[in-house]
Amino acid sequence: MDIQNFIRNRPYLYHLTSTENAERIIDQKRLFCTNELIRMSGDELHLPIQRQKRSTHYELKIDGISYFLRDQRPISTKALGKCLTDGWTVGDFLYHLNDRVFMWPTLDRLWRHFNRYEAEHPVIFRFPTDALFAINPHVEFCRLNSGATRANSYLGGKPPARGAQTFLPADRFEFTVGNVAEITFQKQCDINMNFGFSSRPDSEYEIIRQS
Repeated sequence: MDIQNFIRNRPYLYHLTSTENAERIIDQKRLFCTNELIRMSGDELHLPIQRQKRSTHYELKIDGISYFLRDQRPISTKALGKCLTDGWTVGDFLYHLNDRVFMWPTLDRLWRHFNRYEAEHPVIFRFPTDALFAINPHVEFCRLNSGATRANSYLGGKPPARGAQTFLPADRFEFTVGNVAEITFQKQCDINMNFGFSSRPDSEYEIIRQS
């Protein structure tokens, strides 16, 4: 993957979160993955969800402050178990997902995700791709919606394969810009930059100015 070509063709990346999380994310200037939030909570009671599907939204607390994790309803653990590679178990892959911050590279993919949660009035952050990549060189690319395990008729009714090669850095991602379905950052993503804030994909974006 040619990073500069990707930036030219995908000038913005989008992240959707619960309204309750938005102010804390802006204040912290950083997005954390589920596993990091669990570690920061210091509460071992949360450890099981690292390797289990979240059928509903999940609340955890860090220093008495609530953080809300989105459900993983599009994942069928039965279907997921049929498409894993590298000797991975369902729990292994769910841990792999929970170890990442996710962003959408197109409005089309953002809309699909937004439509699932529209009734909850989520918040959308829009980040300039060039600035985000400049301070987060650990970016990795994915050519499928890793959290959706829809069957594929061309694969004999199985979802596309998933495993250790699902998320790859640019120098190992051998597909085109149009093949990128997700952008991910392992553990955390620094957002100390100016970025957009909106309630809908088609609304005006208020600019959040970070120092």
